[in-house]
Amino acid sequence: MRDHWGELLSEYFQTRQSLKGLLMIVDIRRQLQDYDRQMMAFAAEVDLPIHILLTKADKLKRGQAANALLQVKKEVGEHGTVQQFSALNRQGETEARDVLERFLAAGA
Repeated sequence: MRDHWGELLSEYFQTRQSLKGLLMIVDIRRQLQDYDRQMMAFAAEVDLPIHILLTKADKLKRGQAANALLQVKKEVGEHGTVQQFSALNRQGETEARDVLERFLAAGA
């Protein structure tokens, strides 16, 4: 079943002309998982920009959140951008909107 879904996702990323960017939502407390890395690999195959929202940033102390952000940025490297995000206190909302607008503008 996983192989089947992997093939479907790979085909989707390769053939979807209107896809202009990948916005990934990742729990800051869990960091990147294998599935997240697989999605990043699909996007990299077709040179699709990636932006990762590290959600629930309000659940960690400031130093822990900063450390988690640094670790994910290090793993992502130049393949994408990363930010902290919290829907509860609207942290990172403006930055996330800016990234979405850049993705959409690239498709125009």
